[in-house]
Amino acid sequence: MSENNKPILDDFYQYLFGVIKLHQEMIPKLKDELMLIQSNSLDELNQNLNQQQIFIYQIKNFDEKVADYMKQLNLNGNNLSEVVKQLPQDEQKRFDGLLEQFRETSREIQFYKEKCKTLLETKLYVVNKNIAQFESKSDKKTYQEDGTGNFKLPSAFEKNI
Repeated sequence: MSENNKPILDDFYQYLFGVIKLHQEMIPKLKDELMLIQSNSLDELNQNLNQQQIFIYQIKNFDEKVADYMKQLNLNGNNLSEVVKQLPQDEQKRFDGLLEQFRETSREIQFYKEKCKTLLETKLYVVNKNIAQFESKSDKKTYQEDGTGNFKLPSAFEKNI
């Protein structure tokens, strides 16, 4: 790799560093999401999810940007680890540090996402169970005198015990 690529390599490093920082900023939002799900604070949860969408928007061009840097540096690979192995030894160490930070941050993000998903699935199960109980109570049908067809009685004729 030529010395002319040093500015591009530095830009690439700064870009990846910025992306990692965005991911690290996501962790408190995920912790808040978990707390908001637990407390059933729907309006605040909606605001939190809107903030998370901003994060997604900020990193939406990640693959294209990395591909552009790889093209400029004449590198190839299926993932960043493969790309870093093609860099000069001193640059590999620098980029390996970034990749390790990203791995740790990704594990933490995944942990909180799984917790939120599990909690939401549990709450959805309870809601569906309550709806099913309500529907079975309100499914009162009667038949006409000749035994054909069925119709629902108006609720004024119902007696709940």
